[in-house]
Amino acid sequence: MFRKSLLAAGLVAASISTASAVPYGFFDARSVAMGNTSVATGSITTAAFSNPAMLAINEKDDSFALLVPAVGVQVVDTGGMVDLIDEFQVLSNITTPTISDINQMIAIAAELDGTGLQATATGNAALVFAGDNFTMGFSYHGVAQANGFYLETVPGVPGVSAPQGEFRALGYSAQEIGVSFATKLSVLGMEIALGVTPKTVQVDSVYFNQSIDIVDTGNAISDAVESDLGSFTTVDAGVAIDVLDTLTVGVVAKNLIEKSVSDGFNTFDFDTHVRAGASFHTSFLTISADMDLTEIDPVSINDSPSQMMAVGAEFNVLDFMQLRAGYQTNIASGTDDPDLISAGVGLWLGFHLDAAVVVGEDDSLGAFVQTGFRF
Repeated sequence: MFRKSLLAAGLVAASISTASAVPYGFFDARSVAMGNTSVATGSITTAAFSNPAMLAINEKDDSFALLVPAVGVQVVDTGGMVDLIDEFQVLSNITTPTISDINQMIAIAAELDGTGLQATATGNAALVFAGDNFTMGFSYHGVAQANGFYLETVPGVPGVSAPQGEFRALGYSAQEIGVSFATKLSVLGMEIALGVTPKTVQVDSVYFNQSIDIVDTGNAISDAVESDLGSFTTVDAGVAIDVLDTLTVGVVAKNLIEKSVSDGFNTFDFDTHVRAGASFHTSFLTISADMDLTEIDPVSINDSPSQMMAVGAEFNVLDFMQLRAGYQTNIASGTDDPDLISAGVGLWLGFHLDAAVVVGEDDSLGAFVQTGFRF
């Protein structure tokens, strides 16, 4: 059942020897709640992760901000893989299976072909100092992702023998440490902000395989083989423009210096990823939209490519509470990933407390919580 998927994601978080984001990733509770839109909405505490230029667009004129370690987990079970494995194991544990049992296992194995299980966990921390025209921040971003798929090793024979197959998981983890710089200038009445984040990335790979007769997907990460792939240096850069007092547009390019790392069997490409965004904002309402301008190749051949489009909204209630909602979909060619709907709340209690949840078809679920200070 889905609890196994959630456990798998929890184990990813527990072993957060994290690593880079082949997909764009998710960074903070506010953006997650708003459909994972962040390019033109990032706050002073979180902009270093999504678009460093937004560090300089400081609407509240804060001079200092601290994001206490924020954590999030997301699981996408495409095609109901975990439930199908459960059904297969019930039949495979029968001492003397009938012809009907064997045929059911063959049918389940056919359904498993093309399903997938993705577990992602992330953790962030940031410290930001802001001046009138210059902002500097220090950030830590950790992400771990594992993608599970089914591989048939021996086909079944109807009425004679059940199929044999394996659950395999391929993933990576990374830790990014960055120093962000942002500034702004006025051109033709518009505020233009520029930001860069040089960063170092430490990468590990994880690999797991076990027969579906006995596999517990919740143990896939804890029992996986890990390989240290080393570290490299790259840079993120972004621009944000206040076209009007109520309209901001932005573009961010992550991993401008591309890098491929390999454990000798699997290669992970940290390609340049470009995303554009826009937001309409008043004291009461913020509406945002983001879209990937580049398509990201899947982590393994059994996964879908990624090119996300997202929209979100935030309603400010008396300045101490923000209610948020969002929607995101994968528009890459050949994908069957479920669409995701999100919601969340932000509270000012002398400090920020933000939480978000994400749901989708096929037992897809995510959650994110964070706290922070600014003044």
